[in-house]
Amino acid sequence: MALLQATHQSYRALLLQPSGPIYADTQRIGPLNLAGAAAQADAFLTLAAQRGDQLVVIPEYFLPVSSLAKAAQGGPFPAEGALWVLGCESMTPARLASFKEDCAGHCDVIYEEDPAPAVQGNYFDPVAYFFITRDADKNFKRVVLFQFKTAPSRDNHGFENKQLRCGRAIYRFRGKDGYIKLSTIICSDALDLGEDADANKKLSDRTVLIHIQLNPKPRQTDYRRYRSEVFRRSPVTTDCDIICLNWAQNVVQHDAPDHAPHEWKNESGSAWYLPERRCSVKDDEVASNEAKGLYYTRHEKKRHVLHFHYDEAIFALTVPKVLQGGAAVHDVLIGPQLDTRFTWNADAGTWLESTSCPETGWSAIINASPEVTAAFQSLTDIKDRLHIERAISLSCGPHTMKEQWHRVDNLDVCRIPETEVVGRATLQLDRDAAATEERQKRINRVTVLGHILQTATLPPQIKDLAGGGASISWSPKSPNTNVTKVGARPALVAYLGTNPPLDVVKQISENAFELLRRENKGNETRVAICYRTVAGDTKFFDIKQQIQFTYDGSSMASITGE
Repeated sequence: MALLQATHQSYRALLLQPSGPIYADTQRIGPLNLAGAAAQADAFLTLAAQRGDQLVVIPEYFLPVSSLAKAAQGGPFPAEGALWVLGCESMTPARLASFKEDCAGHCDVIYEEDPAPAVQGNYFDPVAYFFITRDADKNFKRVVLFQFKTAPSRDNHGFENKQLRCGRAIYRFRGKDGYIKLSTIICSDALDLGEDADANKKLSDRTVLIHIQLNPKPRQTDYRRYRSEVFRRSPVTTDCDIICLNWAQNVVQHDAPDHAPHEWKNESGSAWYLPERRCSVKDDEVASNEAKGLYYTRHEKKRHVLHFHYDEAIFALTVPKVLQGGAAVHDVLIGPQLDTRFTWNADAGTWLESTSCPETGWSAIINASPEVTAAFQSLTDIKDRLHIERAISLSCGPHTMKEQWHRVDNLDVCRIPETEVVGRATLQLDRDAAATEERQKRINRVTVLGHILQTATLPPQIKDLAGGGASISWSPKSPNTNVTKVGARPALVAYLGTNPPLDVVKQISENAFELLRRENKGNETRVAICYRTVAGDTKFFDIKQQIQFTYDGSSMASITGE
């Protein structure tokens, strides 16, 4: 298989993130509208076959059996060297047997024997591997290999625990040269995997590990424990890509006819995890991904995490190999690059390539009130979300003196803890209450700063910004400043909220001054840190290192000490 050969040739991946609604009862789990899902699935597999993608993935419980059968019995199928990893709707033992019988003469259907009694559960949760191999006579042979979920998901009523028939095997594919492996775990397989150190090691050593899910809480502690186990070990033995592919946000679940639908109000949580050395942090490459719907964060355990947009879509990517043999000069270390995103057009009955930047809630934020709109006016039409995040970070006060604080892997809002909660202001990817509160706090601070710049009496070092016309923005040409005005030099002005601890104010003021001093462009005098008292008065902190001066509009080289 092409993606498992340790060469410098990148491979192409095609991932489907479907939306609901879903149906779950004692007879099956899968899409509520099977005809609609089949239309999407058939078009997706046709697109994959036409494009020739080497890795194709569908999440847990989506692919209708009708689409599975159509593809297996002469329909779209991967070319030699490609692998399709297709999460299917639930299948009973009888349906599996009839599927295998119906495929006779079209492909070989393989699955593990089920020794459990009939009362053990009604259906399997299968992933179907589609691939082409050669028989002993070197003739091409189509193969469909089923793997079943090995552990039921957790729910309050033990529903899946009662209905699911569990498999016992997790398969591992290995390239001909023996270096790169690939395995798939199905949703709650992760619960046991996180506690099995030996299995965890086997599935993370130079591996593409695919985690397909239909999960309302994909970042819940027990479901991500296996990743924590991988990330805490040596990167030498955990040089792997982890692909988590869930359904889209806001799944609606239907079950018994007399029950009202249940709205999950979930986030998607689909993401691609990479080791430190195999992902670009260059602005142009990160921005290219983000414009199409793949967003950057850096895990505290020195891993890169690229988050997929949360709505229904197909994501087409070009991905460098986990391991690349040969001369190191040829190594491609930029990580997955999102080539395009496809969205479903119901009228045309097909997936259409999207050319627009997907909405992430940013428009709603900056249009929440006239005050917010005014403060963010210069940031409204900026395509590079990182520029916006940097402007916000400076406006809330720099918490570090690191010269490259603005590099994407150093940027404070791009750092995520072990909980994997995303706090970026421009991305509403995470519904964690603390993250939402922190995002709103930062937005509010920028809003207040915008008001202060327009209405307050400004200190001497930035008084030329008064009188209107000052705007909040960020540019790589002056990376340590966030306020500009025509005819004035850029400045770093931050607002720290109401009644912040004075030691925090002092530290942030020192950080701001030092950043501009090291920049060595003569702007170190253009620093102002402010806050509000409980009474509502605006105070600007006196920065000890800064020479106080009276600015009369002449050259900044002419400073009169007071």
